[in-house]
Amino acid sequence: MKRKIIAALAFSMLLCGCEETANSQNNSAPSEKAASSAATSAESTASEGTSETTAETPSAAQTKAESVTSTTAEEVSSAVSAAISTDAINGDLFAGLYTDETNSNWSLSIDNINDTLYNVNVTYKKSETETDEWQLSGEFNGRKTLHYDNCVKSIMTIDEDGAASSEKIYTDGSGCFMVAEEGTKTGFSWTDDKENAGSECFFIKQ
Repeated sequence: MKRKIIAALAFSMLLCGCEETANSQNNSAPSEKAASSAATSAESTASEGTSETTAETPSAAQTKAESVTSTTAEEVSSAVSAAISTDAINGDLFAGLYTDETNSNWSLSIDNINDTLYNVNVTYKKSETETDEWQLSGEFNGRKTLHYDNCVKSIMTIDEDGAASSEKIYTDGSGCFMVAEEGTKTGFSWTDDKENAGSECFFIKQ
């Protein structure tokens, strides 16, 4: 009889243990599902974040490109305006630096002093140590000719020590500079009444 009672108790305990195991498994299932759902949600969120970042990147690149393009256009516009302003200021028909068409040792510089008066400087480099120089001033008439009678000629020399000195040759030179054409080129010819200097020169603007 005792054996039957003990067997019945053991069987009852076994049944209770099975029920607790089943309940434990059932209770853990929702947790695993929740964990799985949370992981899936996190992956989805990360994926959406990546998609949003990828979608925003072209927009940022486009904005940067537009900014660069805009800046470049402004710089070009500014450069053009500056060039136009410079031309407006320096758009003198006569002023500028000229050199002889065939002999670069000859140079002519014309500077505008006011609306009508110009200073003219002619140099001829005879050697590394000696240069002839003519300085004068005058006005251009309606025929684009500048007459002068106040030319000062000097000879500039450089000694062995590199020191420069100037010697005046005369102060009463006269003549004219005239706008002339040779083929398709326009420049200046020079008539020197004093010594016919530069008679073969044709000065082209640089």
